[in-house]
Amino acid sequence: MKTIFYSVLLVFFMIACNNTSYVPKDIVKLEKTIKKSPSDKSFLELNDKYSELLKGNKLKGKNREQVLERAYKFFLESGKDTYAVTYLTELIKDYSDEKTPERVKDLIAIFDKKGNKELSKLMKNLYVKTYPEDKEAKSVFGNQVDSVELDFDKFLLGEGQKIFADLEKTGKLNVKAAKDYVNDCEAFVLISPKDSLSPEYLFKAGEVAHTIKSYNKTFELYDWILEKYPNYRKAPTALFLKGYILDNELKKYDDAKEIYNRFLQKYPNSELVDDVKTLIEYMGKSDEEILKMIEAKKKKSTEK
Repeated sequence: MKTIFYSVLLVFFMIACNNTSYVPKDIVKLEKTIKKSPSDKSFLELNDKYSELLKGNKLKGKNREQVLERAYKFFLESGKDTYAVTYLTELIKDYSDEKTPERVKDLIAIFDKKGNKELSKLMKNLYVKTYPEDKEAKSVFGNQVDSVELDFDKFLLGEGQKIFADLEKTGKLNVKAAKDYVNDCEAFVLISPKDSLSPEYLFKAGEVAHTIKSYNKTFELYDWILEKYPNYRKAPTALFLKGYILDNELKKYDDAKEIYNRFLQKYPNSELVDDVKTLIEYMGKSDEEILKMIEAKKKKSTEK
């Protein structure tokens, strides 16, 4: 009797482990269709469906991890490396555990395949430095691993100088160099998330992304800080800057106000509180309207 009972329990356990009911049927159906008859349109549709499923923390914990893994592996096996990188990066960022080294090596392999040699080489050197116990990695990576240990600060300084190298001649920033700088910072944090300098590199990357008006990337980097490094000294500034960009540069006032109010609630003792309150008060107003408001305030204070 006990044997039957334990057998039933085992069956239920196996069913639970293999349950993917949180993956919508339309995604499963579309994946089957793509395997039979792939097209750029169907891959784009599938990416949109996965993005929607993962948006807004609808899935949490193990379910979310399994969806990210399913998505990256499907796109990778289908030869859609760009989509695969998106989900694999998110997977490494959000689930740092014993699987991380293998996932990082998968990411490096994708960059090798895509011909992104500079980023691939950087990641190999960072990997060997972070995971010295992985003896096979150094031999697999071969001559792309430098004999002298990488000084990332010095490396990043050199990368930063490339952004402004042609500014005097052309009057423009080197956008490719700026994107490379951001990728380098992200690579460091993905591989060494526990390093004390990781949030600082994310903040620097956010500044560079903002400089070239890559707003989605800027917000992504600031959110990374707020979610993974809430105690970082510049975390309040990251949240403030999100609101400021939405307010002053993108003119998305409702979104900006939401961020500002979140800031006031989360950081009531910040030195930026007065600035945030002023920005909320003058939000969406013209210079002329703001001037009138200031003058009215002065008049009111003198009457007292």
